[in-house]
Amino acid sequence: MRSIFHCCAMSLLLLLVAGGCKKVNDQSGAKPVITIDEKYTKVEGLNSGDQLRIPVQVQSAAGIKRLAWYLITKTTNGTSAGDPVTIDRTDAPTSLTDTIGFTVTDNFLALVVIAFDVQHKNSELHITTDNIRSVQKIQFKDDISHRPSVFEGKKMVVEGNVVSEFDLAAISYQTIVNGTASGETSIAIADKRNAPFAIDINVTNGLSGIVINTTNIYNAIVKDTFTIGQVQDDAVVISLDNNMTGIEKMYTTVNNTVSGTVFSGTAVTGLSYAIKKSGAYGAEITLLVGNPADEFPFSFNFLGENDIEAVRITGANAGGKNAVVEYNVAKVYKPLKVFKNIVLTTEIGSGKNNFFSAYQAPHVFSIDNAAPNDEMIDIGFFKYTSTSNNIMPPAVFAAGTAYANALAPYMTGFDKAPYTLVTANRPSVNVTSFDTLLWDTQLMEHVATKVAAPTAQGGEGYNIYATNRRTNNVFNVGQGFYIGWGQWDPINNQSFGIVIVRNYQVTGQYATITLDIKVPEEDQRVKYNPVSLFNYP
Repeated sequence: MRSIFHCCAMSLLLLLVAGGCKKVNDQSGAKPVITIDEKYTKVEGLNSGDQLRIPVQVQSAAGIKRLAWYLITKTTNGTSAGDPVTIDRTDAPTSLTDTIGFTVTDNFLALVVIAFDVQHKNSELHITTDNIRSVQKIQFKDDISHRPSVFEGKKMVVEGNVVSEFDLAAISYQTIVNGTASGETSIAIADKRNAPFAIDINVTNGLSGIVINTTNIYNAIVKDTFTIGQVQDDAVVISLDNNMTGIEKMYTTVNNTVSGTVFSGTAVTGLSYAIKKSGAYGAEITLLVGNPADEFPFSFNFLGENDIEAVRITGANAGGKNAVVEYNVAKVYKPLKVFKNIVLTTEIGSGKNNFFSAYQAPHVFSIDNAAPNDEMIDIGFFKYTSTSNNIMPPAVFAAGTAYANALAPYMTGFDKAPYTLVTANRPSVNVTSFDTLLWDTQLMEHVATKVAAPTAQGGEGYNIYATNRRTNNVFNVGQGFYIGWGQWDPINNQSFGIVIVRNYQVTGQYATITLDIKVPEEDQRVKYNPVSLFNYP
């Protein structure tokens, strides 16, 4: 096993001895001797989650300066050495005893122990294992492991499933009342690899949890607890599915579904909801009371609109108890505006469309009608040199004389030139991403996670928010780039569109490009023009 981990060990060794050490001439003499019980030279039969404790003794006639250890784990790219744990001794004892303790994980491969004497001679020891057994998993029904309220004197059912790679030996449960756990009650196992459970609990005052205990044939013990917020005599409790405390996403122009469960100490006599728009709630809309009336699921749909801020649900029961719960909308998703087959050309002339505007009809403009709409232009297609055809915003004229001269024939009559970000082709712009991005907030999340995020986190590591790039001249069918709106000085790109090339042709001295474009529904041009317009010429 030494050869497998040699590179990791040497790298950590350099770290362990570096930093302020004086050079000591190599002298003859024995290195430190590390001793462990023979049963730990190769550990087998470990379960993930086991606590491993290994006594270690070091002997050195020269005196011990440091004892250190670290873990080597398996990764998708090979192996990784963890941070070392060190014990430094300034008194340089000739004998040192310690116990190394750590929790075994699924990807554990080896423990490396290193000892140094005062002359920097070192010895190392590898404790390896062939494999780690995975442990069983407890899955509560609908992944819900908490009830905010239950009612004294009633029954409740805790349901779930235990899934295991190895045969289960036992499943049991305990109730926790007033902080004290009851004795274990066994649960019959019909399928030793996939065992469902349904536990009937009589709710008593002080009940705070139900502990599920599981053991497999290798004595791997896994526990989980279904927790109770409080035991009440009577109340109405309204709970959204998955214990959601708000409406995470609302989509405009389509139906949105709100689902949950009502729990009550006595029969529910009324349930309704209302929608908050522009700061005010509308009419109450009645929902049906389920059967049984003291605990039942509910579900309703509402059409998403831009000005919806929250949903309120109101319930009442036969005991005179009421509940009013407001769920705020966290994110609003609006459909992206989609432009198909936008054809632009570098040729100048009547009816030859050089410019595109996402927020000004007819969206494509030629020398005939571009100047009156100059503040609304997002991008244009220009002949920059005899061999370079470029997608650029009009404001690129300010980047230098060559740009100003190239754009001048196209911008006849302009007195304003808008800034728009134009990136180079990005790997994250392809047919799949273009087709699957449907909503504005979804596009913003895509830019954050697939473009701006570091490569180690699945992004491109491209700071799209702070770049002032304004040109692209490489056009491959099925690939594309981003455009963006925001502040020019200092650069702060805040909103983005996605562009994909559907066709690109060069005929003689002119080029034609066909683009599909998706942009936010809200007018980003007008929104950011106050901080992104250049005077022209």
